[in-house]
Amino acid sequence: MARHSDPDLEARILQAARKLWHKGGESALSMRAVAKAAGTNTPAVYRRFRTREDILRALVSSYQQQLYKVMVRCKSPLDAAESMLDFALSQPREYELIMSGLLARMTDERPNFELMSRRCAEWFGGSPKDHEGLVFALWSLVHGIASLTITGIVTRKDAARSRRAFRKYVETIVSKVEELRGL
Repeated sequence: MARHSDPDLEARILQAARKLWHKGGESALSMRAVAKAAGTNTPAVYRRFRTREDILRALVSSYQQQLYKVMVRCKSPLDAAESMLDFALSQPREYELIMSGLLARMTDERPNFELMSRRCAEWFGGSPKDHEGLVFALWSLVHGIASLTITGIVTRKDAARSRRAFRKYVETIVSKVEELRGL
């Protein structure tokens, strides 16, 4: 009797991988664990994803798209920086995977970076290329405070103060760009 393909299996595998990643990070994500969590067997997982890294790539792409949907709605550089920070703090494991460098090893594309460069060109004028330095600076601030908070270096006691400092420095950088561009 011919085997019937399960059209939902790939989605179940990725959903299982998301849950495993969220719960335990990289150490929780094995092909066997994904198969069990997806309600299938390991060969079925291998037929859809040749390696564990293929699953990770799919997760990175998914999380990048999720962040993109948040970022595309932003109305200012400050809004974008705060939205990205909120994403990182609300989904630290997912943010960890996005920032792991896996995306850089798979492609030269940086969808969220490119989006922010385009949006800065809309907000300030010029071309997206003109604003790459600004985007790198904002991304660095976001990543720094996110990493410090996620790792616990910024304690709960210091969270509000660090958030105010973050906001102040983003506003300072943006005002300097506006000043330089004569806005």
